[in-house]
Amino acid sequence: MQTHHSKRWPQFQLTAFYGLVCFLWAFSISSTQAEELNAEQVIKQADERYDGDTAIVDYTLVLIDRRDRQRSRKLRMYSKDYGKDSKTLSQFDSPADIRGTGYLNFDWDDADADDDSWLYLPSLQRVKRIASSDTSDSFLGSDFTYADINGLEIEWYDYTFISESEMVDGFECWVIEISPKPEFKKKAEEATGYSKTHTWIRKDNFLQVRGQAWVLRGNRIKYFNSSEIEEIDGIWTVKRLQVVTTRNDRQEHASVLQVEAVVYNTQLSDDVFTTEYMQRGLD
Repeated sequence: MQTHHSKRWPQFQLTAFYGLVCFLWAFSISSTQAEELNAEQVIKQADERYDGDTAIVDYTLVLIDRRDRQRSRKLRMYSKDYGKDSKTLSQFDSPADIRGTGYLNFDWDDADADDDSWLYLPSLQRVKRIASSDTSDSFLGSDFTYADINGLEIEWYDYTFISESEMVDGFECWVIEISPKPEFKKKAEEATGYSKTHTWIRKDNFLQVRGQAWVLRGNRIKYFNSSEIEEIDGIWTVKRLQVVTTRNDRQEHASVLQVEAVVYNTQLSDDVFTTEYMQRGLD
């Protein structure tokens, strides 16, 4: 989850390096200064937190259906910060039927430039480019979407305080509503599949600990929750992220991302972030 100076708010800090998870930034900001921030400034502070120049993270992704049956997938994610831009590669190790599946994303700083994203499916032995119109789709059968992972363009949205002080697990948080600006409404909805989102951000470290998203279709609401928060190598890391999808107030299914191991600021070759590397797989 990179050092996101790219004007792309990581919607729900999905991973320790996609921005939806590990953050260190705001300890240099006094509580008095923090109280004076408006909602947009809070979002930008959270977006600019340092979360490592590179990261390699091993995850277990658990998919839970409405009958509470579970399926587990193992994956490794690599990320590298290029200043204003960043690159991320995700590769699945198991189960066998998806082993070698890869997802590569280039997050560009330019708000007018669409991210470049590719999906590699070993069963088809081909790389598929993911269009910006497809980013609201499910990420490989999970409750996360490509847009959740890639983040959203900060400049497309308005930010409003719902509450300037709400306690979550003993920590004081801001609660902020994020809604598209009229001129970006169509583009934002096509990219994310959401009409609006709410986010809970801790005041002590600008870490996002809770999220809520209203899905455009199907009367669905998604609930995100961060837990098992630790400081690893000086970087705040969410080791468990759960998302629950509900329809008419009843749970449909859920997904959990669990960090098994993480290494920050290790050397990563630029060759890792290529479609050729992704096609070579894990062997």
